[in-house]
Amino acid sequence: MDKELLSQINSTRKEIEELREKIDKINNKPAKIVIDSVKGSSASYPYISHNCVIEGLDNKKIIANKKSRNKYKKQIKNKEFKLMKLITNLEYELNNIEDSEIRRIIRHKYEDNLNWVQVMFRMNYNNPEAARMKLNRFLEKK
Repeated sequence: MDKELLSQINSTRKEIEELREKIDKINNKPAKIVIDSVKGSSASYPYISHNCVIEGLDNKKIIANKKSRNKYKKQIKNKEFKLMKLITNLEYELNNIEDSEIRRIIRHKYEDNLNWVQVMFRMNYNNPEAARMKLNRFLEKK
């Protein structure tokens, strides 16, 4: 466990949320309606020609879009799976830290995304350097 990996926790969780929103957006995207006009005539004499507007869904485009959307969704889900695996590994490592104080500092700083002054108040330290120094010493030992 190092600072770079810890600093990615919050960003990784946000990225997972964004990927899930992207999948929802893909799932809720409506099919496009195709509009065209054709020439027709009346059914009875004097057979006057006129333009008729027709609209509908283009099945070929729908099928092609569905295939490409499914492929794209699969890529997004694979990325989401990898990120969730990373988060799980970080949580596992974090839970294996025996010192509760260090775990709390890490959670406040990297999961809750607090600055050192906010961590100081949460942990009831006298200055913001106390938490930072404790964490630095812990990470140097690892």
